[in-house]
Amino acid sequence: MPEIRRILPTPRDQAAEDSQSLTGDTHVVANNNRWSRAIYDIKDVSGDTWCELCFDIAWNQEEKARKVHDFASVGIDFLTEDGSSIDFAYVPGLSRSQIDPHSYYIAGPAFYDRNDDPSHANRVQFAFFIPLPAKHLTVTIRSWRNSHPFAISNLRVFQPVQSLTDDQTAHPRLQVGQPMAPASRRTWWDLSTTPRWQNYGIVPGHPLVVRGQLINRGSEGDGALVRVVFRDRQGKELTPPYEEVQISPEVGAFIDIPVHRQTRRFTLELIPPPQAAAVELGFQAWRDEASISLVTPLEVAIGEDLLLENLLGEEHAAQLSFLEEVCNRLGCLPSSAALKARGSPIDQFIDRETLGSLFTFHDRLRTIQNGEASVIVDHRLVLCGLEPWPIPEALEWTEDPYRSPAWRLEFQSLSWLLDLARRSGTDGFARAADLALSWVQSNPWGQPRDPLSTYPSSMATRAEVLLYLVAFGSTSKRAKGNERQQKLFAEVIKYGFALAEILSQNIFSPSANQLRAACALLAISRAVPVFPLASYWKAVALAQLRSGFDQLIGHDGSFVEQSVHYRLEILSTGLLLAHDLKDMPEAGEFREHLDARLKVSLTTIVGVTDPAGMLPPFGDVLRGYHHASWLRRLISGYGRSLLSDQNLAEELSYPTGSRTFVSEGDGIAAFRIYDHTPHWSYLCASFGEQRHENGHFDCSSFVYSARGVHWITDPGGSSLHDTGSARHYLTSSRAHNVAIPQGREQSSGCGWIEARASLNNASIIRIGTNVYGPNYKHIRTFICLDNLDTVAIFDRFGSSEASISFDGHLHFEENVAVALANSNLAIGFRNKSRLRIIPHMISGQYSGMTIHNGCHNSPGSLQGFVSHPSGGIRPANVLTYRFSSSGDVCGGIILSASEQGFRRISHLLVEKEVQKLLA
Repeated sequence: MPEIRRILPTPRDQAAEDSQSLTGDTHVVANNNRWSRAIYDIKDVSGDTWCELCFDIAWNQEEKARKVHDFASVGIDFLTEDGSSIDFAYVPGLSRSQIDPHSYYIAGPAFYDRNDDPSHANRVQFAFFIPLPAKHLTVTIRSWRNSHPFAISNLRVFQPVQSLTDDQTAHPRLQVGQPMAPASRRTWWDLSTTPRWQNYGIVPGHPLVVRGQLINRGSEGDGALVRVVFRDRQGKELTPPYEEVQISPEVGAFIDIPVHRQTRRFTLELIPPPQAAAVELGFQAWRDEASISLVTPLEVAIGEDLLLENLLGEEHAAQLSFLEEVCNRLGCLPSSAALKARGSPIDQFIDRETLGSLFTFHDRLRTIQNGEASVIVDHRLVLCGLEPWPIPEALEWTEDPYRSPAWRLEFQSLSWLLDLARRSGTDGFARAADLALSWVQSNPWGQPRDPLSTYPSSMATRAEVLLYLVAFGSTSKRAKGNERQQKLFAEVIKYGFALAEILSQNIFSPSANQLRAACALLAISRAVPVFPLASYWKAVALAQLRSGFDQLIGHDGSFVEQSVHYRLEILSTGLLLAHDLKDMPEAGEFREHLDARLKVSLTTIVGVTDPAGMLPPFGDVLRGYHHASWLRRLISGYGRSLLSDQNLAEELSYPTGSRTFVSEGDGIAAFRIYDHTPHWSYLCASFGEQRHENGHFDCSSFVYSARGVHWITDPGGSSLHDTGSARHYLTSSRAHNVAIPQGREQSSGCGWIEARASLNNASIIRIGTNVYGPNYKHIRTFICLDNLDTVAIFDRFGSSEASISFDGHLHFEENVAVALANSNLAIGFRNKSRLRIIPHMISGQYSGMTIHNGCHNSPGSLQGFVSHPSGGIRPANVLTYRFSSSGDVCGGIILSASEQGFRRISHLLVEKEVQKLLA
């Protein structure tokens, strides 16, 4: 076992905090909600290393919030050596939050109980990554949903001591890799004396406020500067001086930012000169030897006067009065003569030519995903694969006919109005526009009838739907002065303000939601080029898109996103974006930068698609999509330029025979045998980085099909469909095909390839993981025959404890029956097909098998379920096998669809090379 550091919190004076200290190590957090807290200081942690945070929690016997998922919050603030706080956009294992920089939510007591007797204390432990240059932590355990006080004690942090080299001599014939330390994806700019430029649109008469942070990793008290260049609408530089900006013969107009500590947060308030339409900011260091980074994306704003909350009010609640107030503050109300000619101040911004060439993202993404099929059939609405729902004449906008969050999200997004508007004749558009305005009137800003309507993807889609309706209506000869048209346009502008504020404040963690919101804002900005905020909105959207893709997709094309389904959605958004940026010269460099990453990412997606055309269901999975058809539509419409890549072309040809595809950066390995018949076989394993936020704890899990039969499945699930105990179960590691030592479920972490080999027409891959915490050493080995008739999966666990045991889980498809023939044999049945399941011990003792189906004694002990396509869970068979030992333990399971395959793998297991690999 590797050496483990045990780090205790530094004593802190809790008198100023809202917690009561019972002893030196125990603190009580009251139920005053969020501001009741206990704070701990953790000194001298190692950076760019995973750690585990543990503490004991004792609940009140009368606690009422036993079944909530956010019973309490653990906030983490990362600090430099001198105590300066560091801004990270994303930290593996934690979620971005508003009160604390990053958070982990503790589930209620019911989710820690494994039996019917409620416990009143338990151990909380979870892992997260500590990115450099962090050296200290502030840990805040905060009241959240608890009805009674709870006590915290024995808080500790554990970190493995990192070795500089790995032993590469144990398996000389194997390809030996090194454990990866997957740092948080940073979009920081390393500064030199060559400026790094950022461009922003200017709102005439209003300041541009830019906030950011500098990180000084050097020993000198170096600082940085920002060059400032204002330009007019023709792109010509406006000659300095500028208000409150210095001038130097060497660098021109600039603002100095001294850095006296290891971090420095700064705010630039730029007052644009008259005629300014844009500003270029060039960030640089004063000397090349400096070691200074700029944290990006930056936060930007356009002054208090143009904040949405300050624009909205009872007197401006109506759409038209809102936009008139905006025009008043922007100073763009037309003259009385112009107003008489136009009929409304709004008409000056509605450009029929620009709207006629409108581009939007979400409707095209939906077409790529689903094809051209309409969601409205015979006046019935078909969403999320559920039963057709008759559309009533009048809607309340609280409809929930199927008790489905996914249906509600799609319904509230108004995406279905596009199919209604595209119907022949004017009746379809008129009905769609009236329904859109009905939604707007029923949902005053900040007072939604259905809270799910404010979900980012729903909001971004709805913004584009409203924009599309404006564009559709602008083709009418009577568009000018049309009040319905003006109200829709005013609502689009309102969404522009909202999306710009959400994005520019960097609220999102890197995700598909961030990209969707930025794409919607970009679409709005391009549709209203004469609106005074259009260029500013465009700059915000492009900056967020650049940062978002850099965080989500690495230089090698690997994804941070755990769900393979959402990887394809992000990739699709990128290809749509690259296609639409062709006519934007200012985005040319970004487009080239994006293309290079998308090419590699697309190769991986195609490589792991199974012969039925489906991606492996790891992470969150939305049902009802055929991924191969999705890929065909995507590539034929937007990815033809990438087909010149030889690797991508080879994968798209989908060669027959035996094939192995491994992407260590993406944490995925696939094996298949395919010969243009239905009797194909496929095994895919996932070992990529897993994070707490909306992720599944399934590192080293796998799915398996043999001779055309799906045997081992992943229970799936989606945050858009599942809530409550079902969601908690489906994301837990016990809901996946993994091994669990001593009841210790997985936490955040990653896997890496330790070795790969080919031997006697079999492929072997050995994967190391750190997802069980620093106290366990874990290796999972997959052995696959070339025809995949038989595979074997072995786990080895090492621990400093005197004895150790582990349970392995296999989840079967719903239509597979499983029976125990004896203590050493289980059999899966599907029609005339059979799969033998045979345990095999390497070291230790085999302790038997059990089958679970639909067990739900308590929220914390669910087992034997898979997700339902429309949400919730339904029973299915799960086989559990156990091995134990007084020292290291190694054992596994053989899955065989043929007697010959079983004999072949049995002979393989006695080979010295394989025994060395499993030792």
